[in-house]
Amino acid sequence: MSISTKFTIEKYESGYLYGWFYDESNPVGQSKFEVEVNKRVIATGIADIFRRDLLEAGFGDGINAFKVFIESGLIGFGELNVRLRDMDGGFSQGNTFKINRPAPEFDITFVRQDPVHLHFTMNSTKKQGHFRFELSEKGKQSYYQNIEIRPGSYPVIIAAPISLMDGNEHLISINLEGNSDSLWHGAVNFKPLITPLEHVQNAPKFSRLMSNNAQASFRYASLNYQLAQQLDTDEIKNISTAHSVLVESWHNRKKYPQLTIPKHTTPVVSIIIPAHNKFELTYHCIASIILAFDNTPYEVILADDLSTDTTKEADSIIKNLKLVSTDENLMFLRNCNQAAKFATGKYLLFLNNDTEVTSHWLEELISVAEDESVGLVGSKLLNEDGSLQEAGGIIWDNCNPWNVGHSDNPNRPEYSYVRSVDYVSGASLCIKKTVWEEVQGFSEYLAPAYFEDVDIAFKVRQAGYKTLYVPHSEVFHFEGMTHGRDITQGVKKNQVINATKFAKKWASAVKHNGKESLENLQLSKDRDVEKRVLVFDYTMPVPSRDAGSYAAIQEIKLMQSLGFKVTFAADNLAHLGESTIELQRMGVEVLYAPFYMSIEQILTRRIHEMDAVYITRYYVAEKVINRVKELKPTIPVLFNNADLHFLRELRTALQGTKDEAGVEQALQTMQHELDICKKADAVLCYSAAEKTVITSHILETQKIHITPWVLTPKLSMKSVKEREGIAFLGGFGHTPNVESVKYLADEVMPLLQQKRPEIILYVYGSKMPEELKQLESDNMKMIGFAESLDDVYQNHRVFVAPLLSGAGIKGKVLEAMAYNVPCVLTDIAAEGTGLTHAVSCYIANSPEEWVTRISDLYDDEVTWHKFAENEQILVNEKYSFKNGQKHFAEIFESVGIYTD
Repeated sequence: MSISTKFTIEKYESGYLYGWFYDESNPVGQSKFEVEVNKRVIATGIADIFRRDLLEAGFGDGINAFKVFIESGLIGFGELNVRLRDMDGGFSQGNTFKINRPAPEFDITFVRQDPVHLHFTMNSTKKQGHFRFELSEKGKQSYYQNIEIRPGSYPVIIAAPISLMDGNEHLISINLEGNSDSLWHGAVNFKPLITPLEHVQNAPKFSRLMSNNAQASFRYASLNYQLAQQLDTDEIKNISTAHSVLVESWHNRKKYPQLTIPKHTTPVVSIIIPAHNKFELTYHCIASIILAFDNTPYEVILADDLSTDTTKEADSIIKNLKLVSTDENLMFLRNCNQAAKFATGKYLLFLNNDTEVTSHWLEELISVAEDESVGLVGSKLLNEDGSLQEAGGIIWDNCNPWNVGHSDNPNRPEYSYVRSVDYVSGASLCIKKTVWEEVQGFSEYLAPAYFEDVDIAFKVRQAGYKTLYVPHSEVFHFEGMTHGRDITQGVKKNQVINATKFAKKWASAVKHNGKESLENLQLSKDRDVEKRVLVFDYTMPVPSRDAGSYAAIQEIKLMQSLGFKVTFAADNLAHLGESTIELQRMGVEVLYAPFYMSIEQILTRRIHEMDAVYITRYYVAEKVINRVKELKPTIPVLFNNADLHFLRELRTALQGTKDEAGVEQALQTMQHELDICKKADAVLCYSAAEKTVITSHILETQKIHITPWVLTPKLSMKSVKEREGIAFLGGFGHTPNVESVKYLADEVMPLLQQKRPEIILYVYGSKMPEELKQLESDNMKMIGFAESLDDVYQNHRVFVAPLLSGAGIKGKVLEAMAYNVPCVLTDIAAEGTGLTHAVSCYIANSPEEWVTRISDLYDDEVTWHKFAENEQILVNEKYSFKNGQKHFAEIFESVGIYTD
């Protein structure tokens, strides 16, 4: 492999990197390149500046110099090794420029935005004095604010400049005046008008006001979801009416247009809305249920507690409403118990009438509640202004209840993952009907109202079920609209009375719940946690994308099964939408920007609460491990190499003609990788071959472990005769997979076409480059990204993996085993899987062998079934979750962490 690109990095100053980059294959004009810091790409640049010295030195036309801005939040702290490479990720010849960035003495944490301010928490260790914050957009300073910095942690409020108050999104940065390092950067959107809700009933006539409240974006999303469905004219009119009702608000409502609740013959959820008068609130609440998009079949039961207003006629205004009326004023608790008797759903959902629900609120609750260990779940509650009202509840050891996160930013990572809690609010509380009956509903001793939601959570836990907070079920709660806020009069006075009753009953159950304090909140909000582990990886795992992501998810599940609370941070700190949410649904706390702007911030704020750190990939560990040991020297660090990078690079460099530059690169990687192995307290790898290689270099056998891989057996839906063709799967961001497909196209498929032209190869994988797409032929179909693994493994007769380089265990091969699809593999592809030639697979290492093995296995049903059965034995014995759990427990025990 010849190297056509060269560079020199000359200096780093005020956030800019200076130097030159020359591409011999493109000597005239501009050249693009990537900037990598500690082997992680953090920016791209263009060499587009003319320098006479470069022209005179023979570097093309001399347009080779560059000045590239490097976002400080992306590069971290400590010793940083900066290099350039070409846009294809290829090696470039040049210097390694070193930057030493000491950790800052202070930082700021984004908390929330109100209509005219940005709220932060200042965290300072040493720095103090009077300074000025500088707020800038696109590098241009627009606002300054004086600030006094002192040691400690305390709130800081920055006023929004008028220039930002235009209703548009602005990407801003905040730093100290004269310092290019950004303290925080993120997107903000300040409204041009601040109008109280009760004054916008006519918002449809004034479009700028329609988005003037926190509910607007949720309503708009619901409209989009609904109108994307195949709706008839009446359904569209109903959705439109519901939306108008919400926009107009409940304030001073006198007219009630007809609404229709969707009719479901077998509802899964019975939504029970207890009400005594205030029909305007109830009507608003039901309109939100109709507008919110959700795939869960439901019924709505309005529990009318002897109302004297329009509530008693609600079923004539709202079609398909189940109106249950009482003959006497039962008050809240007994009214709920009475209404539950009329429910036909598998789940009972108690919903306050002073609420507004959002799309997918039921789906999120039920997806969590379906677990047989779960009895009770509750929504994230939002205040009218969009701030957080409650993210689950805590009962301290003195029996005082706290709403977790009250008035904070609801999007903070700390409030965005499913977790076990002491209780969830009765404003949106969902319980299995069988569990409701088992614990005999809300406790009569708390009648007429208050603390019944806390009490039932304790009864559910006592019965052996979990109570979980579900953050992606979001419900606005207009608190105090039903019973007011004065605890000295009316029904509200029972809040104080029932606090004493509850304490008498449950004091022994809360005696270990922690002392009431803000300092204890971060740890105490998580219940049923034995240990805490901080996990770092290079990006958010996406199982459909690559085997490494699948492995990361399984390892997180193994840690959770041992009682760990898992906190995860990707190297780029990006929130990747649904991929991030999937982790949060699993109960993983995911840290992301703008709430955490650097690895340094994560470590300084959170390392003190952790029992272990788990890092995947050496180039991530290089940025983390030294700082971890500085901040908390005794904490064990477990390092998972993902695959042995230098071994993979070396195998690639030694293919065919020896690639000297590639060998040099592999040897450099080896030094970095082995250095991390020496520093870590435990080293995890996926194959015995890698374990042997690492052991031969660091000579510490006791701390090197083989990482368990978990497979879930898949039912084979099709017989051999129903399957057609052979398949390959691989993410094409990984070089060995590209090599494999080229090998098949150049060496194997032409021979196979001569012998068996009817056998077609189907190539699946994400990020398929154009050069591979061009390989399509009569017997090669380039499919690309696979929406489902079933398409790969259920439809085809044989799986092939002609890997010529690479290291570690091959997830694509393990998945084939889980699906019982027989394989033809190279030695490298079979490495670490447990598969054996002629027993559970065929091994082929030459084109002729490949053609023979594919043909034989394609036709021989006896051998096909033998391989499939032996794969299944391996999956059950070596790759079961129970086996993985056992081995993971042993790995943690090796560093002194023991779990039940």
